Amino acid sequence: MRAKTLVTGASGFIGRQLVRQLVDAGERARIICRHPDALTREHGSLVEAVQGDIIDRDAMARAMDGVETVFHLAGCARAWSRNPREFWDVNVTGTELLLELANRAGADRIVHVSTVLTLPELRRTWLPDGIRKPTEYEHTKLMGERLVLSYIASGGDAVIVHPTRVYGPGPLTDANGVAKMIALYLAGRFRLRVADGDVPGNYAHVEDVARGMILAAHWGRSGAHYVLGGENASIRDLFELVAELSGVRHRMVAVPPRAAIGVGHLSEFWGRLGGQVPITADWVRVYLEDQGVDITPTTRELGYAPRPLRVGIVQTLEWLGAIREQELAA
Repeated sequence: MRAKTLVTGASGFIGRQLVRQLVDAGERARIICRHPDALTREHGSLVEAVQGDIIDRDAMARAMDGVETVFHLAGCARAWSRNPREFWDVNVTGTELLLELANRAGADRIVHVSTVLTLPELRRTWLPDGIRKPTEYEHTKLMGERLVLSYIASGGDAVIVHPTRVYGPGPLTDANGVAKMIALYLAGRFRLRVADGDVPGNYAHVEDVARGMILAAHWGRSGAHYVLGGENASIRDLFELVAELSGVRHRMVAVPPRAAIGVGHLSEFWGRLGGQVPITADWVRVYLEDQGVDITPTTRELGYAPRPLRVGIVQTLEWLGAIREQELAA
């Protein structure tokens, strides 16, 4: 039986969880990624792999052949890239190619995965009327969304989902930055935060976000936007909860925003010299903004029911503890 569902970005943090849920539901999935071996070993014949990436036309054409539903998760989501074209190539050009081939293949539905940061209420601080310019990630994800809206206007069927700050079991990469920060905090290596005035962000468990994408594929209205979030909380609230639930408490120092932005500039300079860039000045500014959201429309329309933050953090701490035990036993 040929796969009728395609997942791009399947090897990423959320993509892995989405593929797992599709397979658990008895669905045969096709994936496209540069290194599919881990997923094919995990799922065997239930996953059909195409090796390639989102801007490889030949590979994408093979991946799209005969599919009915496309989950488009592939994206450049890091804080900074040494190649200034990478965000545009992946988030815009890659989306444009996917839409072209989906139209040609007659795909029934596309679930386009964007970000909460492109929502109109969270773009209020972008230039020219606001106080900062968008990061390359925000800008190119918005451009990708506009391509999807044009696809819908020309007769295609697609929904756009907006994950918030996603956390949970999975690779401790930039995409899973919340769990990465928690792991560093437990090890005593995350001791600084920005003095952000306790503005809220929104935190969603990766399993809930993947489930929300499947709900959007089945029940979402074409052209609709759905926020896949969880619970609003400040960074200070988040780490107070981590300390309470883990029994590990480290003093955290709140760094003034100007100093944190200066560190972001230094981090970018270090990146240009070949080093790692964990944060940039513009991303510091992002985290100074109120990113609390209302997920009521998504819960009402899709039946989306994310777990409480307390429950999700307990599960994440248990997973991190199991990983630590494995490392000690190795």
